[in-house]
Amino acid sequence: MRLISLSYPFYRLQHDNGTIFDVEARKEDDGRLSFEPIKGWNKLSEETQQPSELLLEQIDDCVFNATPDKYEVEL
Repeated sequence: MRLISLSYPFYRLQHDNGTIFDVEARKEDDGRLSFEPIKGWNKLSEETQQPSELLLEQIDDCVFNATPDKYEVEL
């Protein structure tokens, strides 16, 4: 998976199979960063033929590697 573009809180990613999709990042109350595919987890899983749990891990890794500063918890 690779990051194509970002305009925080939106990230455009490309899955290894060529599927391009957008996710929205949200800061949770506890400071964690969470992601929600714009097209929804079910549709993204269908297009990539991967379970949403694995996709979430891949998205998280990709975004963290590209923008680690977004993961800093503000106390």
